[in-house]
Amino acid sequence: MSDVKKYKTDLIRIASMAAALLLSWLGVWNVITSFDFIALAATLIGGYPMYEEAFEAIRKRKMTMELSMSIAVIATLLIGSFFTGLVITFFVLIAELLEDLTVDRGRKVIEKLIQLLPDKISVRRNDVEIEIELNNVKLNDIVIVKPGSRIPVDGEVIKGNSYVDQSSISGESLPIEKMEGFSVYAGTINQTGILEVKPTKIGKDTTFGKIIEIIEKAEKSKAPIQKTADKLAARLVYFAFAGAAITFLFTRDIQSTISALIVAGACGVAAGTPLAILAGIGRTAKEGIIVKGGIYLEQLGKVDTIVLDKTGTLTLGIPKVVHISGFNGYKEKDILTAAATAEQHSEHPLADAILNKAREIGVTANEYQDIKYFPGKGIICSENGSKILVDNSLFLKENLVEINSDVTNYLEEKNESGETDVLVASNRVVLGAVSVADVLREEAMQAVEELKNFGNKVILLTGDSLSIANKIGEKLKVDEVYGEMLPQQKLEKIQRLNNSGKIVAMVGDGVNDAPALIEANVGIAMGTATAVALESADIALANNNLNKIVEAIKISRQCLNVISFNFWGTVAVDTAGIALAFMGFLTPLLAALIHVISELVFILNSARLFSKR
Repeated sequence: MSDVKKYKTDLIRIASMAAALLLSWLGVWNVITSFDFIALAATLIGGYPMYEEAFEAIRKRKMTMELSMSIAVIATLLIGSFFTGLVITFFVLIAELLEDLTVDRGRKVIEKLIQLLPDKISVRRNDVEIEIELNNVKLNDIVIVKPGSRIPVDGEVIKGNSYVDQSSISGESLPIEKMEGFSVYAGTINQTGILEVKPTKIGKDTTFGKIIEIIEKAEKSKAPIQKTADKLAARLVYFAFAGAAITFLFTRDIQSTISALIVAGACGVAAGTPLAILAGIGRTAKEGIIVKGGIYLEQLGKVDTIVLDKTGTLTLGIPKVVHISGFNGYKEKDILTAAATAEQHSEHPLADAILNKAREIGVTANEYQDIKYFPGKGIICSENGSKILVDNSLFLKENLVEINSDVTNYLEEKNESGETDVLVASNRVVLGAVSVADVLREEAMQAVEELKNFGNKVILLTGDSLSIANKIGEKLKVDEVYGEMLPQQKLEKIQRLNNSGKIVAMVGDGVNDAPALIEANVGIAMGTATAVALESADIALANNNLNKIVEAIKISRQCLNVISFNFWGTVAVDTAGIALAFMGFLTPLLAALIHVISELVFILNSARLFSKR
């Protein structure tokens, strides 16, 4: 049966049971008979998938939520509470449908990854440029990568100059300039110029191919998560059977034994737990948080360690000018005017940041007479008799610009800042420095603080440099910081946390985060995450607001609190009921009344989550 047909059948079944619930509640059968045959028939026929799973659990000698709920439903039918049995079955089937709708993450992730690479690529063979299928590329080919294309192989640049966005693989926040002799990686994006690449690794041997392999292994090795409902309901069923057995052994009274069995059971948890999870998923959806299954909402409520990626998660992933420092008496406007004049037609990734800042404060770039770009070094611009130089101190020194002690001290102080400083000089005098960085999201500090207030340990894990990671970590006051982490290292860190007994949520947005997202107990993808990260994650945010993670945890813990209350409340009622039955004070009819009333209370308690804030 195809997925579409299966879901269609499930939806028809649930819709039919909803109609039966309404008809039973309205009592339309009363004109014919007092026997609620509508609820009985709907429970027996509509609940078939649940009974089928219950039988499978018996065959495997395993207590599951489906088995415990089937026992609960049968108990309600035996005492003539058909409507109650129908309510339990209805909520169970809705919860099961939500679980079925959870995506087959491993298969989808691999599909998305493969789609990232181009189907056809241009190569030069025997001095002739041809187009071939990606899987036909050879190590002795020369791969030609055009601007905007993904690089299909690991290799070495033999010709050309460009900036390459490696954030999806390495996690570095800024594009890296590539020229002859530099290494490039499959899956990264060539931004500006044309590159000719000599392959060193192809197919599965590339860094990109290794990530696919890591994801496959992570998906296969990830331990299955037991549902909270399975554990709680199993305990209650064993408790009920034990209470009935003790009652019979000591009293030898079959009526008291039946009363003990009727009053005890898992109905409150059986009906209340799926309803609580359903309410939680609905609440999170309203907040723009997509939870791919109730099991992940449960796990999120138990999380004690939050692992955060940096680029695109805690930061915007876009370089911005963070401050401008003047030397030799020059002001911010002078520095920006010179920098914008030189950078106005530049393809350098920091050029946009400088030009955006200039526009922001109303600075206009002047018209230049001549401009020269030196790959890997900087720009020299001629403007009204002045010679403007933009880039690092080494480039300025090569062009006889005086680097005085103020500039040297400034650069030494900024060495571990995590910012990129662009020096601007004119006529051999340094005007100032423009500091560019990938800035934190506005809500990042508040979100991290609230995550820690929940009692979570917060860890920063990034592929960016350790100096940048430390600065971000220090500002956010996270508990631990790890930089220069490759995808395999991120995965291994999550595995170590899992093995130490931690319940981990991983938050990320890139291809390089996918293995860790899968391995974590709960993977959370940001709104602008890559398709691969979104498929790898258990929870996806509709936007990039980190406070949504805080909200999701809050809702999940409310759900667990309600489930816990229902469980211990059921234990209290069952204990009291069994004690009354043991002493001979409880008849089957009174036991049924107590059972149904307590169950209704727990169902209403779960229903509160639909409107709870």
